[in-house]
Amino acid sequence: MRQKIPPAALYAILDREFKRRRPRACTTCAVPLPYWQKPPDDVSANWFIGTPRECEHRCHAVIAELLVELWTRYELDRTPPSRTPWP
Repeated sequence: MRQKIPPAALYAILDREFKRRRPRACTTCAVPLPYWQKPPDDVSANWFIGTPRECEHRCHAVIAELLVELWTRYELDRTPPSRTPWP
């Protein structure tokens, strides 16, 4: 079962893992923001990211590998934030 997390938390994980794995020669690539999408079936994740640019250092391949790994772990939590006023 996937862990439900808010979009900001998922982006933080994607960003941290990409920075850890990206080729040292590249200093410009970043992971696109995740967004919700209706899963095509019962076993697929409910999120995707925008298309990363092709990089001469193959960062786009690192991002694709990262997605394959993280799609099995996380699901976007679409629960609306609480409307309770700040204390």
